[in-house]
Amino acid sequence: MSASSTVPPYLLQRMAEKKQELEHLLALRQLASHLQTHFDELSDKFDGLMQGNQATSNVLENWASVFRTIDLTEKFAQDQDQEQERSSLVRIPTA
Repeated sequence: MSASSTVPPYLLQRMAEKKQELEHLLALRQLASHLQTHFDELSDKFDGLMQGNQATSNVLENWASVFRTIDLTEKFAQDQDQEQERSSLVRIPTA
């Protein structure tokens, strides 16, 4: 007698279903692994973007200071010019 003739048909069918379920689970595990790899790569890219955004933010903050410094320098130069105009002497030739 063969082994399949001693096993009831419903058990053979159940074994076939379980084998198919195992194949699907293994395929799902492989897809989940690929998805995890994809999300890890995406996370690394987002980390790079965040660092780039922080650097850009720092540059923009510095530009505000640069413009403020330029404005103060221009005001100081204008004040100096006005002070020189007030205190400069005009010489009128008499002879």
